[in-house]
Amino acid sequence: MKERNESLDCLKGIAILLVMFGHVQVHNHMTDPYLYDVIKSIQMPLFFLVSGYLAGKGTKIQSVEQFYARMKKRAAAYLLPFFSWLVLQHLTYVPRALKTVLFQLDYGLWFLMTLFLFTLLAYAAQLIQNLWGRGKEMVFWVIWFLGCGVILAAYLVGVTFLSPSILVIYLPYYTVAYFVGMHEESVGKYVPVQQQRWTAWIGGIVFLMMVVKLDLVTVTGIVMLGVQTIASFLGCFWLIRAVLDWKDCRAKQKLAQLGLYTLEIYVLHYQFAKVLNPEGIIYTFWSMEGLLYAGAAFVVMSAITAVLIYIIDHAGILRLFLFGKYKK
Repeated sequence: MKERNESLDCLKGIAILLVMFGHVQVHNHMTDPYLYDVIKSIQMPLFFLVSGYLAGKGTKIQSVEQFYARMKKRAAAYLLPFFSWLVLQHLTYVPRALKTVLFQLDYGLWFLMTLFLFTLLAYAAQLIQNLWGRGKEMVFWVIWFLGCGVILAAYLVGVTFLSPSILVIYLPYYTVAYFVGMHEESVGKYVPVQQQRWTAWIGGIVFLMMVVKLDLVTVTGIVMLGVQTIASFLGCFWLIRAVLDWKDCRAKQKLAQLGLYTLEIYVLHYQFAKVLNPEGIIYTFWSMEGLLYAGAAFVVMSAITAVLIYIIDHAGILRLFLFGKYKK
């Protein structure tokens, strides 16, 4: 259990590093067609895979009281930071910003709202399964896929409230990982570790070929979305298997420690991605100047983020509203 948890935290640490470096590229207008494709394909899908797995593996909702108690905690963890940062960053036009973000989640901290909605659907399905479905797993999946169908229908008819266009992209990762979390022993039984390893490495090679040959960033239609989803699954599966096979060492422990602060880093870091470039100079990433600037920008952004996390983490009320966590 200790090793598995460390591996999950390590995966979160790797994912947030990818997010940070990706934002250095994006905010400084220096994305490239290869490295950024890798980052984009893995960073957020990996977070939803970890979240879905933990939800499937965890204790399920058994009563209405438990449902409300859990959702209260999730609302504090996800929605408080989502709305607090929105207000803080748009103090002079909060109502307009609020209206915008509810119809365009990526205007704000979209990951938090998306994860909250997935969690709400999962807990509701668990509640129905245990109260009215006599504990049958099939009931959970019927409710889950009905909810997925509603989201897909909303996307297809052009609904923009709570951005179904974003939700449909990440639902597959959460769904698959939830199933694996529920049936981890069966997965291990029918797909032995050795088979997982060579499948993951073959998938990793195919993923890199897709990175070179295809655009894995721009979604141009349902077919391309499907291709990009397959690429993300292949890349994430390779990384997950590699981390699970990675023996205990100092580097893995450090990444696991970093993984404990993913939410704090997520809500803060991108605001300092171009602090070294106030003039908005555009660098070519694959050049000596571009690489040196990207490295320096990443280090400075990380240092400022670490200092602010330390300060906020020691201010109880700020910790609650900005990080969604009660003071320990």
